[in-house]
Amino acid sequence: MKLLALLVSIIAALPVRGDTGDDTLKSFLSKSDLVVMGKITSEPIGMIFESGAPNYICEFRVQDVLKGDGKLKDQVIKVNIMRFEMDAKDKHPLIKKDGEGILFLKSATPNTPAWVTADVWFGVQHPSPWMAGSLKRLAAKK
Repeated sequence: MKLLALLVSIIAALPVRGDTGDDTLKSFLSKSDLVVMGKITSEPIGMIFESGAPNYICEFRVQDVLKGDGKLKDQVIKVNIMRFEMDAKDKHPLIKKDGEGILFLKSATPNTPAWVTADVWFGVQHPSPWMAGSLKRLAAKK
């Protein structure tokens, strides 16, 4: 038992290599005006303006603001999730009513939903608490 405690204390003292993905997260943050974690509260309406590039318009309940206006926490915002999809197997599994995720958003143009995903490939991410913590930490450094 003492040996186990010794090993745990040695491992805990080693440097953490969890920051190796910071460059990627910094890039996502730099493209985004708002980064939020939460849940899609309405059925996304798919609109196709260009073949292979659907826009999913829906409402999103903000559970946590990782970057941007903290007043949006616990609010419902309208979003346009833009994607590249050529067929049904390309559809993102989180884009559905009650789907939870992290959204990387930027301000939209007039006459469109208030927020649009900042990147068609990575604008929607799994709602990882580890990623959320890293995003908050990096956003606070700015």
